[in-house]
Amino acid sequence: MNKRLVFFCISAGLLASFYVFSKQVRHGFLKNTDFAITVKIQDKIPSKLDSIMDDGAILADGIVSSVLVLAITAWGFIGTKKKRFFLGAIVIPLAFFFLGIGEIYGKNILPHPGPPFFMVKKPTTIFPKFHVVQPYAYPSGHAGRSAFLAVVLTAMVIRRFWQKREKAALFVLVIFGYALFVWVSRIYLGHHWFSDIMGGILLGGAFSSLAVGFL
Repeated sequence: MNKRLVFFCISAGLLASFYVFSKQVRHGFLKNTDFAITVKIQDKIPSKLDSIMDDGAILADGIVSSVLVLAITAWGFIGTKKKRFFLGAIVIPLAFFFLGIGEIYGKNILPHPGPPFFMVKKPTTIFPKFHVVQPYAYPSGHAGRSAFLAVVLTAMVIRRFWQKREKAALFVLVIFGYALFVWVSRIYLGHHWFSDIMGGILLGGAFSSLAVGFL
């Protein structure tokens, strides 16, 4: 089967899963699970790590991750003359753009508020009524962007370092280790529920799979 078709099917499957999962989240499918997971993670991680959990996710920030996507795109052009790789380097930022559109769309139509103020670590104010939060938290942008970067970078690392499998495996381990850190940090800090993270992962995985299909 054509590689591009395979990844297109994977992307379509993940988008379909995101749609079905979103409908379930809207009806409170994981409400109790969300709360239980947040409490457990916040109990297990010491508060002295608050700053690390907060600042460590900077690479998944909207602006920073956009710059990283452009850097990855540039890397895609370096050292290759393959036309399909040129196409892939163009599709990467385009897919990332649509990921952002998907996040904005979800947060504006799906009534799924984030964790309450008392569960938020390092709030911007000690006064709840002045604590500014988005009306809806689903899906998590940080989770989506980190998932997107992890999948695309993994595909590129495997392509570039296929002959050095041990090095490639180490890179992939670090990449997904960081993505996991971002996902856990969003829950620990009280910025998102587990369901928000899952929605972001599905959305990020869908658009990154589409991009990988063109590499």
